[in-house]
Order: sequence, then structure tokens, then C-alpha cells
Amino acid sequence: MHPSMLILLLGLLLAKLLSNHSIQRLQGIVHLSVSHLSVVILMLVALSFTALPSLVKAQDTEQTQGTSPESIPSITVKTEKGEVERTKIELELEEVPGGTNMIELDKKEGSQATLYDVLEFEPGVIMHKFFGGNDQPRLNIRGSGIQDNPLSRGVQLLYDGLPINQADGSFIIGLVDPQQASLVSVYRGANGMQYGASTLGGAINFIQRNGTNSDAIIRLEGGSYNTYNAHASFGSQQGNWDYYVTGGSEQSDGYRNHNYGERKNLMMNVGYQSGDIENRTYLNYTSNFFESPFLLPKGRAVKDPESVMGDFNDPIDRGINVYELDPFRDTQQYRLANKTTILTNNAEQTIGFYGEQVEDYKKNPANHIITDAKTIGTEYSYKLFVDRGIELLPDNYHFTLSANYSDMPREFYANSATGEKHYMFGDLGLKASNIALGLQAINSLTSSLQTVASVQWVTNDRNITDQQNPGLLDSDFSYQSINPKVGLIYHFNENIRYYTNFSLSSEAPTFWQLMMVEGEATGPRALRVNPLKIQEAETFEIGTAGKLNQINWQFSYYYSWIKNELISEIQDNFAIKGRTVNYSDDTHHQGVELAINSVLFDDMLLSADRLSAKVTYNLADYKFDGGRYKGNDIAGIPKHLWQAELKYELGNGFVIAPNVKWQPVKAYADHVNTSVQDPYTLWGLKLFYNHKQLHAYVKLDNLTDQVYQASYIIHGSLADYSSDVVPSFVPGSGFNVSTGVVIKF
Repeated sequence: MHPSMLILLLGLLLAKLLSNHSIQRLQGIVHLSVSHLSVVILMLVALSFTALPSLVKAQDTEQTQGTSPESIPSITVKTEKGEVERTKIELELEEVPGGTNMIELDKKEGSQATLYDVLEFEPGVIMHKFFGGNDQPRLNIRGSGIQDNPLSRGVQLLYDGLPINQADGSFIIGLVDPQQASLVSVYRGANGMQYGASTLGGAINFIQRNGTNSDAIIRLEGGSYNTYNAHASFGSQQGNWDYYVTGGSEQSDGYRNHNYGERKNLMMNVGYQSGDIENRTYLNYTSNFFESPFLLPKGRAVKDPESVMGDFNDPIDRGINVYELDPFRDTQQYRLANKTTILTNNAEQTIGFYGEQVEDYKKNPANHIITDAKTIGTEYSYKLFVDRGIELLPDNYHFTLSANYSDMPREFYANSATGEKHYMFGDLGLKASNIALGLQAINSLTSSLQTVASVQWVTNDRNITDQQNPGLLDSDFSYQSINPKVGLIYHFNENIRYYTNFSLSSEAPTFWQLMMVEGEATGPRALRVNPLKIQEAETFEIGTAGKLNQINWQFSYYYSWIKNELISEIQDNFAIKGRTVNYSDDTHHQGVELAINSVLFDDMLLSADRLSAKVTYNLADYKFDGGRYKGNDIAGIPKHLWQAELKYELGNGFVIAPNVKWQPVKAYADHVNTSVQDPYTLWGLKLFYNHKQLHAYVKLDNLTDQVYQASYIIHGSLADYSSDVVPSFVPGSGFNVSTGVVIKF
């Protein structure tokens, strides 16, 4: 890395920090509560002690030598299926000076039908079920996008490095089927810059299955609430060509009334490899439908968790009768993409193109909203490796370009008393475009110390055209930002690394936020433009990841100072009408992301048996620094969340794994901190059988049939509305059982 580039980036960051505004923010980090600071210190001390045995023995010869350009996995090498992608992702994540995750789905036991199944046990990733299936689960990474009802922004989602977000930043999370992926890599926060992500939440990349990385699979699953999932995949590799086809169907009646959902999908890809050039074409189709059982007031969520609005005869039920109004969401996605990768001795280039059409029909108790979005985009990446000597890790320079455009007209209709289309009150032409340029340099100062410096320039345009009343709501919004990042990685040895970084991030609002519905849910309605500023954040992060003997760990602590945070508020007692605002004062997010996996005993009771344990802990302490909610918690995230699993492997393929998910304190559902999600403890048990190409499982969830609230919508300053009146909460499922079998060929 040229010294002038590092000096420039440090100068940009220093200028931000030395502003009076940022000095005040910096002072805020010192005022951590004693309990939170103690947790951080204890974890850092514990993890530091794990390195002591190695420290005594550490020699220069034990330092990691890195990977020279010549050892970059060639795409033509014939290895165990999936090894090339796995090795490449591992090397990529080791170059990130911050929190990341890699999930190998072929090694993940049990169901993989939903994002919740795949991501629920990951540090830094908090998953909330919403209505229970492939509807709209809440995905939280560092508080980004969690304000939206439903979640539709804050994280960049990708298939093989190509975005699936629409150009306004929004996504429909229920369309993502993790069963189509072989690996999932998560880049928390600014660590996702290389994939064009500029938000506080980062990026999640789903590495698609293909004929070179996956076997043929048949997956059959069934369980409580008439749930079933049938999924099949097959492929082949013939000479330079390979192909893969995967598809499936899943459905469930759901835990509550009016809770049916189904998803059908088909994914095909064809690849061609010649030397160090690979080209792959992808075709995806997904249909996702679900009925919305809507929300419940707190009292009903506790006493009658399976019920819906309409099961009781009172004024609120008569206004929101779910059976009559029949809320649902029906979405179709068609996607075509192509990606080319070229490797040379010292460089890797990729170029990708994608286009998709998303037909989205969303009906809530008050309105029909119909969107027909067409998106095109391109991604380019050039990564140059420079080998500076056998004792140094190779330097690399990474240039990225991301650009996309969406034309997404949207129609709004008011519902009649019986839930039918009544009249149109909005017909908008919506066009969004983005360009993101990124440059990153990784430089080895010593055989164990690397610097990482990157800068990202982003421009976002949003255009609104009123097609019902020409000129009335026409608006143009343009946002630009420069997001630098500097970081350090210290490789203590080949298995242990420490890291830190400081970064800037930005997030432009989506069309869901820039337009809002006015009027009562039972009265005349109209649209209003809601001008918003870009959300900006400065984030400091420190952490470690590694392996010592039979202990693996990940630990990250982050603190974000946020300006103009996009805050959502429900504004009526029907929980339908809402708005998003840029908060008037500063806010901050701080958190701990921890995971520890350890083998406790080998050959404990039987020959070749094993007892192991894993624990994840997420601290999410998000607060308003000033303004009308000064000192309050930002609603939407549990402050403490623990998960643990004890796994006993008998050595003959049978596995017994009890587990627990524990939210020990209440979480606030409103910004005035009066309405709360109750603490809960969910016990579960998993039974597995693994034998060569066969994997079977039985999973029992919520063994004690605990009544709890799985999720909720976020209110603002509506202290005059009692939580016993306003429908705000989503009850979690009671005791349920699922079972399945996976056969590989």
C-alpha cells in the first residue's frame, strides 16, 4: 500500500474525529454502564488467556506465511467438491479486520429451509421469527434496518457476489432459500464494503450450489402445523462443462389461525471452465406466498397466542378482522445472471451481470400495495496480489465497481370493509440507481502484522413520479457519501488473529420510507412525500478469532456513533399507519458478538464418542443520546441474547444435542420504553443420525411450551396507547416437532 493512501485515509478519519460533534460522541463510549463494561473486559481477558500457552512456544517459524499468489486455488483443480470455494472464502475472511461468519451448509445438521434455521446460532446475527415461516423474518446485524416493519433494508444480500437487493436498497427476505447455497459468508458492518455494501449492517453472500461443489441431494421434511418440505438437487460435471438444478416446495399451516404459507422455487446454473477462466449462468424462479395473521395486543398474545384479530368481538376486532380483510403477501421473482472469473498468477478479475423481475402483491388490513420491479446491474472486481518475500503475507490491491438500476412502479389501493380493492389513492413511478466505487489495499508490515485501508464512494438516486396526479408528488433525491476504513490484523500464529478497524458507513432511504400513507385506516387515504436525509455512522471495532487445541472462538466489540438514524414509528392504534424519520439527535449502537465452540471430552463413555459445546452471546445496547427520547433504549432488539448447545456424539452416527435460547431481560417495543417483549427461555432437543450419504434428524422446539412473543412492531411516542389495546406483538410457536431425512448421491 502506498504511504500516501494510508495518510489520506487517516487524515479523513482524523478530521471526522476531531470535529466537536465527534468529540462529544467519543466521550460517550467512556460512559458505558458498569455491567456492560464488565462483560467486555471479562471476555477480552478470557480470550487473551487462551493465547498464553502458544505465546510461550511462539517462534518466528510458527508465524503464518500466508498464501502466495501461486497458491491461490485454481478453478481447474479437481478436488473434493466445494473445497475450492471453501478455501477461497476462508482466505478472504482472514483478510477482514472485523467480524465475519462462514457457514458450511453441508456440515450443518437439521433443517435448512429458512434463514432462521441457518443463521440463528451465529454471533452478530440476531434472527427473529415473524409469523413463523418463509414470510418476513427479522434479520439484525448491528441494528441496521431493524426499524422497518417488515424488515426490508439495512443489509446487502448477494448470490455468488451479485446483489439481490433492489436498487432502492430494499429486499424481500422471504425469497431467499438457503437450501440453494453451499456456503454462506457474512461480513458484519463495514467489512462488507468489497461487495458494494455501505450500510451499518454489512453483507451476506450465498455461494450457490453447482456441479463442481455439490452432490445430488433429496431432502424430505415434515412436522407440526402440517409443515412439509420436499427439495431435490442434481448436477454433473462433464469435461469443461458442469450443470446443477435444484428445486423444491414447502408449506405450513402455521402456529396461528390465518397463518398458511408456501414457497416454491427452481434454480439452475451452467458453468464452463477452461484453464483459469470460468463462466457461469444462473436462472432463478421463486414464488413465495403467506397469509398474515397480523399482530395481537400484549394481553391477547399472552392469554391466546394462537388467536388473531377477529376472534373476539370488540371495537378493535371489528376494525381489524383478519378473516374478513384477509391480509397476505404474494411475490414472484424471476432472475437471470452471468458471472465470469479470470485468474492469472497475480490477479483475479470477475465481472457479473444480472437482471430480475419481482412482482410483489402486498395486502395489509388497510391497503393493497402492488409493485412490479425490474432491476438490472453489474459488478466488477479486480484484485492484484504482490508477493514481497517469503516471510511476508502477499500485499493485495482490490478495486470494485457496483452499479444497478430499478424501475419499480407501485400502486396503492384502499381496502373496502370486506377487504377488497376499493379505490386507488396512489400510482407512482419509482426509479432508483446506485454506483459504488471501492478501493482496498492490504499491506504486510511484518510477517504477522497487516494494515488494511479502503475507501468507498457511493452515489444513490431516487426519483418519484406521480402518475395519478401528474406533478403533485414528483420528487428527486440524490445522496452521495465517501466511506473510508482503516484497520489492523495481527496474526499471532497461523490459528489466532486479532483485529481492529475504524470505518464510516452510510445508508440512503428506500422508497418504502420516502413515501408514506396519510389518513386513518378506516377513512380516506392519500400519499405524502417524506423527505429524508442519508443515515451516517462512524464505527470502531476490536476483536479476535482463532483456535487453540480444541477450542474455537470469535469475539467482536463494536461502537457506532450514528447521525440521522432512520427511525420508524407506528402512528395509530391499529398498528397500520407508520412513518420513518431521521432522528433529531445522535444515537449510538454498541455490542458484543461472541461465539465459543469447544470439544469437552473424547472417549468419555464409549469408544470414539465425543462431548462438545457451543455458546453464542449477543449484546445489543442501542440508545438515543439526545432529543425527545434522550437516554431511552432504541426499540427493536433484545439487549442480551444467549444461545447454547451441548452435543453428545456416540461414535456410531447418532447424536443427541439439547439446546437453549435465553433472552434474560425484557426488550422494548416502543421508543418511550413502556411496551415490552417479555424475557423468555426456550429449551430444545435435536437427535441426528449420520451415516455416509444419509442424514436424518428429529427436532423438538419449545419443550416447555413457553408462551412468549417472538417479535413485534416498533412504536414511537404513543404512550397514550396501551399495549393491551394496540396490536403490536407476534406470539411465538408453542411446542412443536419436525423431522427430516437427507440423502446424498
